[in-house]
Amino acid sequence: MVRVKRYLEEDVLTAARSRIRHVYDVHDSVAVMFSGGKDSLVCLHLAKEVHEERGLGPVRVVFRDEELIPDVVIETVDHYRRQPWVAMTWYAVPLRGDKFVLGQSSGYVQWDPNRAHVRDVPAWAVTLKDLSLPPETVLDQYSMDALAAKGLPGLCAFVTGVRASESLVRYRSVVNKLNENYICATGAKNVKLAKPIYDWSEADVFKFILDGELRYCSLYDTQHLAGQNLRVSTPVHSEAAKRIDRWRAMDAKFYERLLRVFPEMELQERYWRDWDSKARAAKYPETWEGCEAFIEDHFAGASLEHAKDRLAEFLSMARNNPAGFTPAKLLGKLASGTVKRVIW
Repeated sequence: MVRVKRYLEEDVLTAARSRIRHVYDVHDSVAVMFSGGKDSLVCLHLAKEVHEERGLGPVRVVFRDEELIPDVVIETVDHYRRQPWVAMTWYAVPLRGDKFVLGQSSGYVQWDPNRAHVRDVPAWAVTLKDLSLPPETVLDQYSMDALAAKGLPGLCAFVTGVRASESLVRYRSVVNKLNENYICATGAKNVKLAKPIYDWSEADVFKFILDGELRYCSLYDTQHLAGQNLRVSTPVHSEAAKRIDRWRAMDAKFYERLLRVFPEMELQERYWRDWDSKARAAKYPETWEGCEAFIEDHFAGASLEHAKDRLAEFLSMARNNPAGFTPAKLLGKLASGTVKRVIW
């Protein structure tokens, strides 16, 4: 049976409201994964509508504090934490992350107990001690999902603001299923991810926010005026680190604290524009084996997995279009550190 693209007869807001109601219908527990960003903010308010319709009380919210988060984002999250209609669990636990410095991606641990922190752990945050976990525990995305679902009864849904237009990877995640394509499995057996706004555009997101006069992170205004992508994220991963210098202007105090803990990021700021990624790529043969070798030599932690994913995607695309998806093209992209998102 041939699968074809078709348009819905309803607008995206009506569709999203229908989806999130269905999420509540088929799961025992529902929580919104809030980042302080625009997309999860929409999901939070869609969930609020369902709770008000059904008299469900406060909305369960989970915030994974990644430590290297700008103050302006933390202020937004804390604003919603203090709302009477929000029941937020704020986690500040060691999580695996990756940072990018002059072509090399390496792992680091957020809230690592063995180093100074970029900011203090909030007094209201849930820590390893609160969870009775050993102090050497380090979590990843999948174990974090299982931890956040612990104590929630039955089948749990985590509502996220993932949108297909942000990357081909995210697009694929919502077209692989014919039914309930916006509800996906996770590494935890009793946890599903729900993506009710997967087909929204950025314009749809801001229309909802502005029409509802919702409090949103002012970082987006700064990014818009500077002509930057509108994203909330840590500043050290491969994409954000390429313009880490912008933080000197956007939030100098936050940037000063960041460099105090991760002084190597100053090298990224100072020399990235002059870094010769082509010369690094030229040291490897323009073959798929050369790409594999480059990945093994230059990536670690979560970035290593992202780079391997990009290689697998390129190999798949090259089967149908070998001239358009060459090892040389992939090498160039890898050398620039572009691995977290689709790169063609």
